[in-house]
Amino acid sequence: MEWVNTAEEYCGRFGWGARGKYIGISRMMNDNDKSALSQGTFVAAIRPRGVLSGFLAVVPGLDYAVFLPPIAAKIGPQRIRMRLSDILKEKGAIFSAYITRDKTMVLEDVLVWQEKSVWFTEQFKQRWNNIMNTFTTDHWKEDSQLQGLSIIMATYIPLATIQEPEQGSVIEFIPNQPNQKRMIYIGSQSSPKTTNPTVQSSPNKNEIINKADSVKFTVKKEAGMGPDVYAIFKNDERMGIALVRTLVVSRALREAISDKVEMIPVSAVHNKQFDKYEVTAVL
Repeated sequence: MEWVNTAEEYCGRFGWGARGKYIGISRMMNDNDKSALSQGTFVAAIRPRGVLSGFLAVVPGLDYAVFLPPIAAKIGPQRIRMRLSDILKEKGAIFSAYITRDKTMVLEDVLVWQEKSVWFTEQFKQRWNNIMNTFTTDHWKEDSQLQGLSIIMATYIPLATIQEPEQGSVIEFIPNQPNQKRMIYIGSQSSPKTTNPTVQSSPNKNEIINKADSVKFTVKKEAGMGPDVYAIFKNDERMGIALVRTLVVSRALREAISDKVEMIPVSAVHNKQFDKYEVTAVL
């Protein structure tokens, strides 16, 4: 498949994938990393167990993006048709991404942006808050029918909100420094906790959310965090980090912020699967 070779060569040119030096942006956590967590600047996310990251490559000259799965993955390379700006199709980009079992692609970082190897040179905060925001607002328009699957952004939260994970869950610790791999920790506790942060993902068949039960809340952007990280309040009581999982809600929140609204009125419902309040609409 020529398009696979083209995408692999493009990623390899910047040092990524089967033809590059690096096959991913994460590594397993070891005991020596614990002190680094207390001394450095990190954010965190919880990701699905057993789902590894690959690359989503926007290759100049191709009319579609290419998802290159991780080595030994059960799925093969995929062509992903996306509504992208002419500039991005000309200049290209490479993202770290994974596809969940419910066929949702989660974009978790940008590695190459318009011919610049930003993972090696830019802080994560810069890559996520600025470059990914630019990508979602100026260079990509969501079209699930064209794409053939849902594409969402990962959600990152402060380390202070992390509790001991339930057995089998996977936490990623993301350093702010450039050219530093994420650290993966797999929970081994026998009794699960009820409160866990999560990346954005789509509902699965075992999850029941009744949006008719939504009640009014307000949310406030968490300063210095990712584009979809909001604290949620009921009256004046902080209820934790809000769960934002749809592009419609994400864009509505960003539009409210652009209108210089600090406390954004929303409707939200308690999501039992994640033990968080999920924003269902901006009021």
